Amino acid sequence: MDEARQGTADKLIRNVFRYMDKNARDIMTHRKNIVAIDEEESLEDALHFMLETNYSRFPIYRGSIDEIIGFMHLREAMTCYLKNNYRNVPVKELHSYIRPVDFIPESKNIDRLFKEMQAKKNHIVIVMDEYGQTSGLVTLEDILEEIVGNIMDEHDVEEELIIVLSASSYIASGMLELEKLGDLLHVTFDTEEYGTLNGFMIDKLERIPNEGEECIVVYKNYRFTVLEVNDNTIQRVKIEKLLMA
Repeated sequence: MDEARQGTADKLIRNVFRYMDKNARDIMTHRKNIVAIDEEESLEDALHFMLETNYSRFPIYRGSIDEIIGFMHLREAMTCYLKNNYRNVPVKELHSYIRPVDFIPESKNIDRLFKEMQAKKNHIVIVMDEYGQTSGLVTLEDILEEIVGNIMDEHDVEEELIIVLSASSYIASGMLELEKLGDLLHVTFDTEEYGTLNGFMIDKLERIPNEGEECIVVYKNYRFTVLEVNDNTIQRVKIEKLLMA
């Protein structure tokens, strides 16, 4: 086996063992980052919103993200839209196009979850916390990614999420997973409350920075400087290793 294939095989084996020990909370999209649609939205407004994202399935909620009633597929929303009399209809009235969604606890083992989702042909499940509130969302793709580890396009993804400026400085996307950032910096982050750099920064700052505001967090010999904030989300962060005194 050549070196490249051996490296891929080794990575896959490591990912499989890591995958077996994880639960839904470890891999879910946190509630703060769920892209969902209010059932009161008109189909036209909802479809415009859908087309601005990179997703194909959208949770539908009643009142708040804690009351998800199902999900709608982009393809079916477009089918509805082509029927002119549906364009101004609230999403909640499109009963036959809102699919049911399963709810699971945070502690659900993803090995079992994967098998159940395959058996039911589910592509999306909602994760609930111990108080019955929405904690996050898991897709079938999330689980598959844990196994294959983005082997086929990992370099493209990493280039988008983090830019290496030098051996001790980086520019990172707020959506960069803390686990991956920790591997790069050789730093351990507390990922119990948040899974992304954006969540980490907001937690340390105890607020969401204003657009154009420069905020700094110092953590374990690294300085994290907010470079860009949009839509109440920290988009870019400069990371610099501090010189030891």
